Amino acid sequence: MGKRTDTLYTSEYLTIKWHEEKGYLLADWSGILDANRARAGCTQVLQCLNQQPASKILNNNTKVTGHYPGAIDWVGRVWFPSMHSLGVKYFAWVYSPDFYTQLNIDEIVRLSSKVKIQTFYDLESAELWLLHLENSA
Repeated sequence: MGKRTDTLYTSEYLTIKWHEEKGYLLADWSGILDANRARAGCTQVLQCLNQQPASKILNNNTKVTGHYPGAIDWVGRVWFPSMHSLGVKYFAWVYSPDFYTQLNIDEIVRLSSKVKIQTFYDLESAELWLLHLENSA
């Protein structure tokens, strides 16, 4: 059986895929993320982690066009610890081109603990970081 990519979830603003060969879960977000969408999507990531355990997540925000800050505290203080309890150790977060969303992400990173979070401006660098962890861990 060959290595594959499985789509675990899809909606108008989030697609979650498991990359078996690369060993990470991809959360690919798009559009404007208000607090309700952010929480619903984050909850969906947790459900996918229950279905497909992963120690590494590539969180792609390159197609996100705006954030609303209502979920920042929840994401930092609830979602990240929940992911950690499900086995997530490394989280590569690719910024949206929108500057204000970058500030929100930086605030979440400051609030979070346990999971090692690294931010990036492009998808390729984020993926390389995750793949390098495999070799150095």
